Amino acid sequence: MDLRNFLYDRGLFKTYHLPVPVISIGNLTVGGTGKTPLTIAIARGLQARHPNLHIGILSRGYKRTRSDDWIVSDGENILMGVEASGDEPQLMARRLPGVKIFVGADRVRIARQALSRFPLDLLILDDAYQHRRIHRDVNILLVDDHTAEHRRVLPAGPLREFPWNMKRASCLVITHDRKRIPPDLSRFCPSSIPLFKTRLILSGITEGISKAPCPPENLRNQLVWAVCGIAHPGSFLDTLSDLGVRIAGVTPFPDHHVYTRHDLEQIALQARRKNVHALITTEKDWVKWEGKHPFQRVYIVSVIPKFTEEGKFYDFIDGFVYNSRQSKK
Repeated sequence: MDLRNFLYDRGLFKTYHLPVPVISIGNLTVGGTGKTPLTIAIARGLQARHPNLHIGILSRGYKRTRSDDWIVSDGENILMGVEASGDEPQLMARRLPGVKIFVGADRVRIARQALSRFPLDLLILDDAYQHRRIHRDVNILLVDDHTAEHRRVLPAGPLREFPWNMKRASCLVITHDRKRIPPDLSRFCPSSIPLFKTRLILSGITEGISKAPCPPENLRNQLVWAVCGIAHPGSFLDTLSDLGVRIAGVTPFPDHHVYTRHDLEQIALQARRKNVHALITTEKDWVKWEGKHPFQRVYIVSVIPKFTEEGKFYDFIDGFVYNSRQSKK
């Protein structure tokens, strides 16, 4: 990876410039820093600030089963199911009406196709810190307590690249409601790079079968069985603890797990043995079992990161986007 970065830094590998501003969101570690929730939050924040801004999001579509289709959502309609899109692009399509969602391994080709077909003003690249073929005007790097504490890259450790590559970032975002700034950041990251902090907040609870919203207080003291397939289940369990539910048991799966009918039947069997009739899960998991499960009642918990200095963050983003627009006129 360091050799590859060297070749990009020296201009020996080509970087493609797109005719619209590009924001990249990524991290150094394998999974778990909240890239997709932050992508959703930033797209919503930009929509709120600039209602007429036409936003597109481009994702790799990890573990999707098809490679021919590339438009997950045209901003009005979701055009493919979760198997074809991957779980995170599907979640973004559901959470972001008005935003166009694209998937593809060749991001340069998909970006060009998207720009030729839709009147986009801005493109967001989800999970793209290591994808250097597309020039980005804003390079957002997510970090948590563990990002700078590790020294080993894949396959020996959890890092995609070494911590000193933080210097490529336009800004750092501390995620997952961390109470402290990772101690080694100053060692690897220039002090000139702005740092922003987020905290996870509950954005809603839905009863999956009826699709009715559920007030959080209705779940207090309810006995539930928790299911999740995310990188750090602890963050989900912390949210459940804050809700005051009683957890009869937890069935964790690996991140991006593809649920089978057998998985869901086994979960239902475990829950029945504890006399639990309600399951509780994440949105990312729910998009993969909706309509396929044997459960009587399922609650879906939605969370979103919120910037502690939201105005300053979007002023920072606007500065880059405005300058990029001026230079591309």
